[in-house]
Amino acid sequence: MLPLTYIQTAEELLETALKRVQHNSQIFGNQFPNYSDTAEYNLNENNNWVAGFWTGMLWLSYAQTKDAGVRDCAINLLPSFERRLDENIHINHDMGFLFMLSARAQLALADDAEAADLTMRAADVLLGRFRPKGNYIQAWGPVGEDRRGGQMIMDTMMNLPLLFWASQHTGDLSYAEIALTHAKTMAKYNIRPDGSTYHTYFFDQETGNPLRGETHQGAADESMWARGQAWGICGYAMAAQWAAKSDDVALADQRQSFIDTARQLAQKFMAELPDDGVPPWDFWLPDGWPNHRDSSAGSIALVGMLRLIEVDPDNAAEYKAYAQRLFDGLAEHCWDTRPDAQGLLLHGASHVPKRLWMDSYLIYGDFFMLEALLMLTGNHVDLWVTG
Repeated sequence: MLPLTYIQTAEELLETALKRVQHNSQIFGNQFPNYSDTAEYNLNENNNWVAGFWTGMLWLSYAQTKDAGVRDCAINLLPSFERRLDENIHINHDMGFLFMLSARAQLALADDAEAADLTMRAADVLLGRFRPKGNYIQAWGPVGEDRRGGQMIMDTMMNLPLLFWASQHTGDLSYAEIALTHAKTMAKYNIRPDGSTYHTYFFDQETGNPLRGETHQGAADESMWARGQAWGICGYAMAAQWAAKSDDVALADQRQSFIDTARQLAQKFMAELPDDGVPPWDFWLPDGWPNHRDSSAGSIALVGMLRLIEVDPDNAAEYKAYAQRLFDGLAEHCWDTRPDAQGLLLHGASHVPKRLWMDSYLIYGDFFMLEALLMLTGNHVDLWVTG
């Protein structure tokens, strides 16, 4: 990584980011960037949970630049998302990550009615993963699977906007009610009294009784996995934004509760953040574990702080200070200044326990960094919270 030789401002970084997205749209074709430990992204078919972040970056960029080539690249990728539903390719709780940032974005920015139908199909899949015994959305595996049927994970908070949108789109409040129920269950069990979080939580599938908190990508069951904490901040902030604009009385009544939860998670995240402003992949590492940074946790948390500024103006000064500290850390220590860089942020840690991409580009880290830059410069088109 070359040293930064210019003053980092959101405007300057945004200009660079948009140019990189435009360039990548011309060379990636029908492939999807995922991870990389070089200046060039590894490209894959549309077959995993991160595919929507590339289409999301394309749509965010198009909304800003009106570049027809960027728009057409995103549109040309949508059939691969439909194929995933048709062929059940890696379909689980990640429907919001995949379809809010592809089909729903295409509906909003290209006025594509067929994209609305595809988004509703995805919402129905997510709705079908709700487990009434336990009141949670099952994260992974076929519904009712012996090993994973009782498992919910913090990441699902980021997929709930798909259900909120579906209620808005159809007038059927059952989608939002399931999202609300899951968010309340997660707040009860995945969040510890001190504001730290379990990545996952298990229930007895027969009775719905709560069993135990565990981790999947963190260092230990009782550690504090940074990206999971960031998912919670951003997810509950978005839930509060949806509640603030909802005609559903039950959802609207939860607005302050969602704000309080997001605030608790944000304060804990920032209390544990190192002086350089870049989170480690796990805040509470047991002895002997590698101490990698995770820039993606930083960019996700940054977007969460910026959303909290909007939904909780009484505490805006606190969130602005948090956002400034995170932005400065990412810009100074993680922004890729190489002239041939395809990505935005270095030092992402995907899955350290499995030794997968531990110091890398991560497409979701880049997506949230681009979203943060647009928010900071007043150019944001919100793909998650609509209305």
